[in-house]
Amino acid sequence: MCLRHERWLLDADANQPLEHLDLRGLPEVAAAQRQWAWVARRAVRARAEPERVFALARAVVARWWEQAYGWERETAWPQRLHLVAGGDAGGDLERWRIVGRDAVVFPEVVAVADALLDPAMAELVWADSGAGRPRALPADGLFCRRLGEQVGRPWLGPLAATDHGGPLIAWMGSVIRLRRGAGGPPGTTTTRGGCGRTTRPQPWPASCECWARRRKHPARGRRGGLRHPPSSAC
Repeated sequence: MCLRHERWLLDADANQPLEHLDLRGLPEVAAAQRQWAWVARRAVRARAEPERVFALARAVVARWWEQAYGWERETAWPQRLHLVAGGDAGGDLERWRIVGRDAVVFPEVVAVADALLDPAMAELVWADSGAGRPRALPADGLFCRRLGEQVGRPWLGPLAATDHGGPLIAWMGSVIRLRRGAGGPPGTTTTRGGCGRTTRPQPWPASCECWARRRKHPARGRRGGLRHPPSSAC
């Protein structure tokens, strides 16, 4: 983000007319940009690579973004998306969901990155796992509940806790394995693994190309009758 001009800079090489998104009216994105500088320094102090922490947090939030069509209580992202679209995404909603995603979800990405680096949050993962008495992670676990609160969505906890196969549950598993296998001290966490290739959100220029092909050949883009096909699926 360019803080001076309040713009989210887009890929200049992408085959689309936009060069930037106007973020005036979205002070939370600018605040997140400033907060990220602090989170990145925190990562370095924790001997973690800021780029890996950010990539993992982005994968977690992008996963939520794809699921958000079914979240009736989600209001922040639609409001931000309409703002970056000039006031109303209208009939071009799917393209704006692709182009605007990274800017719209940036505050949540920074908040999740901060949580992943917090030893107290890792301790909640350990407690949810049963610590010395292993058990399956519960749907009402303390970690996901607290994470939902930190991203301003107290209702998100059970949804995140039951998203098996996603990057967040995978990270929680890595924290648990580290504590059990290496006997780490309370609060031990890890971001060494980053996020796997299959969990990384597709870059938006590639998603735009997929979207354009679906519009040209709609029968090829159908996915189980979804009203809005996932923006990262091709």
